[in-house]
Amino acid sequence: MQRSKLEPDKGKCACGRRTKDASVYIYRSHTDRFLFHRCDCGAEWTEHQTDVDPLDPVSSDEVIEVHKRLAKFEGSFSELLERHPA
Repeated sequence: MQRSKLEPDKGKCACGRRTKDASVYIYRSHTDRFLFHRCDCGAEWTEHQTDVDPLDPVSSDEVIEVHKRLAKFEGSFSELLERHPA
């Protein structure tokens, strides 16, 4: 396993490829989510996120909003998983 080779801006791997183009593998525990990224060059890095509790209630308005956003979304799976400010 190789160490992380991200450049300070985190927009590109040390090899020059965009980090958005890396493969993403997700592991979920009871309270956290880990996104394991792997660049085509072999570099790897992990992103930790506090997971959403799946038992928290969701309103119908929230479900509708998610469907509206997904209907318009064009991009990669990793872009879909990026956190954006509300």
